[in-house]
Amino acid sequence: MDTRVNPDILGSVVDNADEGHFEVSRRVFADPDIFQREIKHIFESNWVFLAHASQLPNPHDYFATQIGSQPVVLMRDEQGNVNTFYNACPHRGAQITTCKHGNKRKHMCIYHGWVFDSAGNGAVDQQDSGNYPDYFHQLDHNLRQIAHTETYRGFIFGSLNGDVQTLDEHLGNARRFIDIYVDSSPDGLEVLKGAHHYTCQANWKIQFENIDGYHFFPVHSSYVGVMLERMKGASGNTLKMVDVTNLSDIPSGSFDLGNGHIVDWAEPPNMGDRPMAFSRDEVVQRKGELEARWSADRIRNLVIYPNLLLMDNASSTLRKIIPKSVGFTQLETYLIAPKNEDSRGRQVRLRQYEDFLGPCGQATPDDQAVMEACQRGFEASDVEWQQGYSRGRNSWQEGGNEESAALGIEPFYSSLQQNETFCHGMYRQWLKMMV
Repeated sequence: MDTRVNPDILGSVVDNADEGHFEVSRRVFADPDIFQREIKHIFESNWVFLAHASQLPNPHDYFATQIGSQPVVLMRDEQGNVNTFYNACPHRGAQITTCKHGNKRKHMCIYHGWVFDSAGNGAVDQQDSGNYPDYFHQLDHNLRQIAHTETYRGFIFGSLNGDVQTLDEHLGNARRFIDIYVDSSPDGLEVLKGAHHYTCQANWKIQFENIDGYHFFPVHSSYVGVMLERMKGASGNTLKMVDVTNLSDIPSGSFDLGNGHIVDWAEPPNMGDRPMAFSRDEVVQRKGELEARWSADRIRNLVIYPNLLLMDNASSTLRKIIPKSVGFTQLETYLIAPKNEDSRGRQVRLRQYEDFLGPCGQATPDDQAVMEACQRGFEASDVEWQQGYSRGRNSWQEGGNEESAALGIEPFYSSLQQNETFCHGMYRQWLKMMV
C-alpha cells in the first residue's frame, strides 16, 4: 500500500531527501479540518507578525488585527510601551474598537459603557451603584493581554502561547535579512500612509509559494510586454521597471533559514533604476559594500513564517497574510520605506509600487487570479499530489554557500539559482507544528 495516501497529517507531506522526492498533498489546501488545525497549532501557538512600530508611533495610538481567529488590538500607553490585548470587553465581549487604527486615551465599550485606558486598565460603568456582589468586585476588569508581545527592530510580533520560544530563537537566520531592510537607512524604516486591503479566494499557503521566479513569464506576460515597450525608447519621464527579461540567467538564489522562514533573491542588470540607487553610496559609507549590494543591487522576497512577506522587488512592501477559511485569505499590504530617504528615491518607490504591486497594479491581479485558479483546481480531489516542489532540486545543497558565509548566517539549505525547492522549509515547519 502506498503510505502517501494516508489521510492523517503525517501523510500529507512526503520528504525523501535522498531520492530528491518532495511532495505535498492537495488536501492541505482544501480540507477545512486541516485549516482549523492550522489556526490552532500554527497561528495561535506561534509567533505571528502584528504591526510595524511606525504604524502606532505616538502614545495612545492603537492598531487592530488578529492572531489566528482571535481579534487583538495593540495599544501604545502613556509611557510609550506597546501591549497587545484581546479586542473584547470583559463584560459581554463586544469589541473595544471596530476601527483599524487611531489615537485614543480612552476606549469606551459601545455596549454598556465600560472604559479602558491605553494601558488596558478598565473602569466599570456604575460599579458603585450597580448592586454587584462582592465576587464581582474582586474580578479583574482590565483588558486581557496576550501571552507575549515583542519587537525586533521595529517589527512587532505577538504570541498567544505562554510557552513559545523566544522571538530571537523564532526569527533565527531571518534576523539578518530584516537587518538588511532596516539598515538601508540610518534612521530605520517607516510604513507610509495608506494601505491596500483585499482578499483572495485561495488558501493562505499559496501566497508564499507565489514568490518563485518560475511563474513570472507565464503569469505576467502583459507586464513583460509593457516593460519591453518602455525599454525601446524610454524618455526621462518614463517609469523605469526592474529588468527581468533574462530572469533565468541573472545571479540569483535562495535560503531555507529555518522555522519556516525563507528568502529568495536575484540581481537584475538595471538596479540603478530602483529607489535604493539614490542611497547606495551612503549605505556603502555607513555599512560597507556587502550591505549595499544586498540592499541596493538585489531584489529579495523574505517570508517570516507564518504570516509576513517582506517584498523588495518592484518596490518595498510589507504584506500580511490573514487566513479566514480554507479557501479564503485576507491580505494587508503596506508600502515600507527608509525614513528620510532621498526625495528622488521616494518618488520612484511610490510609482513602482503603484505600477506593479498594488491590487490595481500590473502584476498583483495576475497573481491573485492564478492562485484562485489553483484553489478551484484543488476540487479535482482525485488528483492527490502536487508536483510543484522539484524544480532546482539538483542545485539545492544542505547548509550554506559562499553567499551565506559572507552574510554570517548558517541556513539549513541554499541554492544559487531560482527554483521551487525553497518551499521545502515551509512545509517541513508546517508538518512539525501540525503533528
